[in-house]
Amino acid sequence: MPLNKAVTQLDWRSPPGGSETVAAGPAVPLDSGALTVCPACDMIIATGPVEVPVGSRLICPRCRNTVRESKKDPVRRTLALSLTGLILFLPAHFLVLLTFKVFGMQDQGSVFDSIRILYRQNYLFVSFLVLLTGMIFPLLKLLLLFMVSLDLYRQRLSRLTPFMLRWYHHLEEWGMSEVYLIGILVAVAKMHHTTLIIYDKGFFCFIGLVTVMIGTTLVLDEHAFWEGIEALAARKERHPQAASAGPPPDRVSPRQTAMTAGLVQCRTCHKVLPFRQPPPGREAHCPRCGGRLHLRRPQSLGTTWALVLCAIIFLLPANLIPIMKVEFLGIPKSSTIMDGINYFFQSGSFGIGLIILTASILVPLFKIIGLLLLLLSIHCRRLNWLTHKAVMFRFIEFIGRWSMLDVFVISLLCALADFGFFSTIKTAAGVTFFSLVVLSTMFATICFDPRLLWDAALSTSSRAEE
Repeated sequence: MPLNKAVTQLDWRSPPGGSETVAAGPAVPLDSGALTVCPACDMIIATGPVEVPVGSRLICPRCRNTVRESKKDPVRRTLALSLTGLILFLPAHFLVLLTFKVFGMQDQGSVFDSIRILYRQNYLFVSFLVLLTGMIFPLLKLLLLFMVSLDLYRQRLSRLTPFMLRWYHHLEEWGMSEVYLIGILVAVAKMHHTTLIIYDKGFFCFIGLVTVMIGTTLVLDEHAFWEGIEALAARKERHPQAASAGPPPDRVSPRQTAMTAGLVQCRTCHKVLPFRQPPPGREAHCPRCGGRLHLRRPQSLGTTWALVLCAIIFLLPANLIPIMKVEFLGIPKSSTIMDGINYFFQSGSFGIGLIILTASILVPLFKIIGLLLLLLSIHCRRLNWLTHKAVMFRFIEFIGRWSMLDVFVISLLCALADFGFFSTIKTAAGVTFFSLVVLSTMFATICFDPRLLWDAALSTSSRAEE
């Protein structure tokens, strides 16, 4: 099917550190809305516009990835929920969450107090990590969504609107309020046998905030948002300049990859564009969101290998070195991750113990082993179970942040269980190594390009045919 003849511009820009920016560029005939490409395996699913009914999903037939999911009235709903989240944010993080009472003594704390206690105990790296993932990134997510949905609702496009939606996309998995809520519940389960627990206003505000943030994820339709931004930009620029360039392939067909058709898909807004190798010292940028364009993520395999090896190195001290110290009547006792899991099992809290075991032990191991299998499959060009491997990678992406659960639990206990000489909980060195394991595996997942799995299979099939 011939491609529709519309004009789209690519712009070449100098990489960071360069001083020159070139806004001109080769314009090529292509209607990006005419093509649907799977971002996970790069396969062209359809060469014409695809209408996805509200409440339905478009699933790639090759890798089973959800390419598009249509939501009902996403702009209004996202605007309302993000505004509600911003209203709840300050009380949820600065009001007292819980009050612990034991033998006439009491201690209480908020989310901000848990970060402050980590800082006072000189665990600067861990306190900064909790500050980012527990407070700053969730706030930025709500603020960016509110600003973007407000612009779309008012039908007014600012220069920062694409930039804000792009950064929301990058921060989406780093805001971990829901993981923090599970950490609060785990801390309650750990202490309810020995202390009287009072649930304060901050606790209910935090539950409301997490509910709202989950709601924004459910109602947000990024594809519709990007289409709305592009429509407003086209209306604003009534006379776009066109330039001539060499034509792209005249015909593309379903089940052909975009790269073999001379096309590239933006990893942020999923716009499909003709690709030309940028001049030396320049980078191609998406004209819709401003993100960098690459046929494949640069240095993906090498960077992923390095980060996975770092996670393996940090995993041993994270599990062997104590992550928490409990002082009872002046007598210190250290505990590792497994000690905490054994405590829950021995006290009969099998559900909480299983959650900690899964999030702190099994999930990091699964991520490391899974990424190793994917990397070895590409290097050894193993063609079997490719769809299952693609599904496994998306599952690794989903569960990656849940390993922060133990870090949040420890920060909360340090803030809520300080009863002076009677009993005090402090952070130990193991939590730093555990945090490094979580960060290494999350960055490894971000750097890995799953399309390389299918490229390896394609190149092997081509060699076999020759």
